[in-house]
Amino acid sequence: MLLTRITARNFRNLADAPIEFHPATNLIVGRNGQGKTNLLEAIYFLATTKSFRTPRLASVIRFGETSVYVAGALRRFDVEKTISIGLELGETRRRVLLINEERVPLSQYVSAMSVFAFSSARLEIIRGAPEERRRFLDRGIASIDSAYLEALNRYARVLKQRNALLQSGSATPAALDAWDAEFSAAGGDIQRARALYTESLSATFAQIVAEHGYHVRNLQIEYRPSAAEDLRAIRREELRTRVSLSGPQRDNLEFTIDGRNAAEVASSGELKMLVLFLKFAKLELFRAKFDEPAVFLLDDLDAELDLEILQNLLLRLPRLTQVFATSAKERFLAALEAGAHRRLVIENGRVTTSRDLV
Repeated sequence: MLLTRITARNFRNLADAPIEFHPATNLIVGRNGQGKTNLLEAIYFLATTKSFRTPRLASVIRFGETSVYVAGALRRFDVEKTISIGLELGETRRRVLLINEERVPLSQYVSAMSVFAFSSARLEIIRGAPEERRRFLDRGIASIDSAYLEALNRYARVLKQRNALLQSGSATPAALDAWDAEFSAAGGDIQRARALYTESLSATFAQIVAEHGYHVRNLQIEYRPSAAEDLRAIRREELRTRVSLSGPQRDNLEFTIDGRNAAEVASSGELKMLVLFLKFAKLELFRAKFDEPAVFLLDDLDAELDLEILQNLLLRLPRLTQVFATSAKERFLAALEAGAHRRLVIENGRVTTSRDLV
């Protein structure tokens, strides 16, 4: 799977001009604030309809505009295709997803291009709120099972309707009974998928850490589903609080070192390395499922990362993995330039020069 070209319109500060990419490694360089991370974010947005920087999609739209559009050209299994996403806010709020100029549902669209992103500046996976960890889990599951998105949407609809009933002030036990079976079934599908994925991720993560001899080897990853409550047993409390008190929206993913919260005992550099290992574990699970590489984004590689381990990890990526990387540290860029690559210089959101080493 290769991304050969991208064009963005109204995406942060990126210029409208198309940008061509190298099939192996693409190094995006430039001064701070010129658009390096924006370009990686646009690639991620194109593939997933999400941002790896913020849950607020309105943030990716250029200031003063109300819509954003990103299109890309892909080559997969020697087949060329185009994908694009258009998002409009305001009164007309809508999203249009196209593959080869034809509208497609979300589950089909996100299957067209698989991307994983690492950013050393964002460690919410470990130290952030439970919502961040649930999002981390859900995106990983969706990368290997596009049908999971439908399960998430189904549960979200049921939860919204059940909460609306509770918040109306007119909810009765009998009225809630009508929702409980579907609520429990939809939530159970999500929690079973999360439990299975966490088990696979944890095993793969531990294997990769051990292979590379990293000194933090005792990180434990445990999925903590919201207790499978008897809904009738908590009915009185739900009627009082007017919100659903059990279900996947209350799940957590715990990271501990020797039984203590990893965010509290690990240094900033260690947390960044652990997140990096988690991303490589996700990549490995994707490769094991589909026997092909995904696109890998590495944003803001910095001095707190172990360069030797990073090089070894990159050397072991599946053949033909396309990598996009940014860094303010020349030694990281030099390490990534060892093989075939393209160096793209970005200024004010526009690629001004590019240089290839085939």
